[in-house]
Amino acid sequence: MPSLDDLAAKLAPLLGEYLPRQRWYAGDTSPVAVEATSLDLRDGDPAMAWLLLDVTDDAGETATYQVVLGVRPLPCERDFLLGKARVTVGEVDNQVVYDALVDPELAQVVLARVAPDEAAEVARPLVVEQSNTSVVYDERLILKLFRRLHAEPNPDVEITDVLGARGFPHVVPQLAELRFEGMDLAVVRQYLLGSTDAWDLAHTSLRDLLNSRVPPEEAGADFGPEAATLGDVTARLHLELADAFGTQPADPAAWRAGADALLARLPAAGEDGADLVDRPAVAALLDRLFDVAEPGPAFRVHGDLHLGQFLLADAGWFVLDFEGEPVRPVVERLAASSPLRDVAGMVRSFHYAARTGLLERGRDVDPELVALGEAWEARAVDAFWHGYQAVPGIADLLPPSVEDRVALLGAFELDKALYEVVYELAHRPDWAEIPASAVRRALAPTP
Repeated sequence: MPSLDDLAAKLAPLLGEYLPRQRWYAGDTSPVAVEATSLDLRDGDPAMAWLLLDVTDDAGETATYQVVLGVRPLPCERDFLLGKARVTVGEVDNQVVYDALVDPELAQVVLARVAPDEAAEVARPLVVEQSNTSVVYDERLILKLFRRLHAEPNPDVEITDVLGARGFPHVVPQLAELRFEGMDLAVVRQYLLGSTDAWDLAHTSLRDLLNSRVPPEEAGADFGPEAATLGDVTARLHLELADAFGTQPADPAAWRAGADALLARLPAAGEDGADLVDRPAVAALLDRLFDVAEPGPAFRVHGDLHLGQFLLADAGWFVLDFEGEPVRPVVERLAASSPLRDVAGMVRSFHYAARTGLLERGRDVDPELVALGEAWEARAVDAFWHGYQAVPGIADLLPPSVEDRVALLGAFELDKALYEVVYELAHRPDWAEIPASAVRRALAPTP
């Protein structure tokens, strides 16, 4: 294996092309400079290079990413690399360099580094594209490697650790953590074998509804009861977070500034997607919605709550991924907020589920099915909100007046939809119309 300096110098241009292909890369453009620092090197066949990358964009901003690279001599026809150009960095000195977490042998090496007290025989990388990378071991453990690193504590590790220590029953037990100079690098948790996330359950419900063409409450897979339970779990989570981290006076001006930052990231006139959002109208509406008399207390919340963050296992519902929204600055993600931010995230997720449920049917969509999808969404939102507000003590964490609750919830829904437009334009342009339609709906005059 080449020396680190030699390897890093030869990898730099390849990494500049590799990083933008990754879902977890947050840059808007290809990097102009990549500098590598070694955390670990392993010689042999396969060799491994565990690197921190300081990546500079064309605006001069630098972000730190973590990669674990496998190195095997060419020719290499391993099954885990066949047809997977996205995980291949390139060729250096007649060797292929690739993401080590797809290599079952090297994935074991990573597990031993993060959780030396654990052992496993089989490693199974999760192939879904996320903002981080996960590997399941023996269907018993799951390792999450954080890709973009920050000097601040990673909220996913911090909050899960605090809630687990308090015995909160709706988080997955945390078994081991790896840090470097204060940065959270990776975590190992129990894997909930046989669990199903709420997103999949919602789509099962929608398929049944759209096939049967009956009112949502009459469908065999009615999602209303599950939505109410999710509301209950969310309220209990908020009560636990408020108790664990404390509350403080709310700062609606800071929340408004966060929405302004999202507006600024939308495409400018003449760019693709520029016509999706009426910026002046959105800004005026945000001014009105965030102007509440009594916003209620603020505290650490989940920050990116949606149906995919809930897992249903034999022991009940579990809440995942407290890292917050990857598009937002980490300082903003660590800041106290209103619990209505999480409620708004769930409201937006029900809309996404309904719209993508219709998209699954391709051209087989008529006005009756659209109306059923909207009815499913409305029922899910209503059931979630009722389940949430029914939990004793939760009213103390909300704005005291109904008018302020409605306004602030609407503000966070609009804020979330703006976030989604920015995210989808960067990663899934074909889906950008989904949140954009929610923005237009918010701007429409109330009958």
